[in-house]
Amino acid sequence: MSLTHFAAGLVWVGLMVTGADFVSAQDYPNKPIRIITAAAGGGSDFIARLLGQGIAGPLGQPVIVDNRTSAILAAEAVAKAPPDGYTVLVSGSLLWITPLLRKTPYDAVNDFSPISLLLREVYIIAVHP
Repeated sequence: MSLTHFAAGLVWVGLMVTGADFVSAQDYPNKPIRIITAAAGGGSDFIARLLGQGIAGPLGQPVIVDNRTSAILAAEAVAKAPPDGYTVLVSGSLLWITPLLRKTPYDAVNDFSPISLLLREVYIIAVHP
C-alpha cells in the first residue's frame, strides 16, 4: 500500500469518526413484529415460531406469528404490507416456484428482500421412464 492510499484512508476514517456524533438511530423496534407464514403445523410455521421466540427477548418486543391458509396468501400479505421492517415472511421455495407455475398477486423478485437463509430444502424429481 502506498503512502498516499494510507493517508487517504486516515482522512476518511477521521471524517467518519467526527461525523459519528451527528448520526442518530431510529427506535426500532417500537411496536410488535409480525411474522407471516403458511398454514399452521407446517415446516415454515415451526421455523417462524422458533425464530419468534429467539428474537422477542433481545428486541424487547412481542413477535406475532400470523398463519395464512396458503403460501400465496402469506406472500401477498407481506408484499402489500408497508416496507417498515415490522412484517416479515418466512417461506420456503414456494415463494419463487409458484410464480413459475401460475399467476400470483406478487412479484417474487421485486416485492421481497431476503434477510437470512434459515434452512435448506431438498427436492427430487421422479418420472416414469
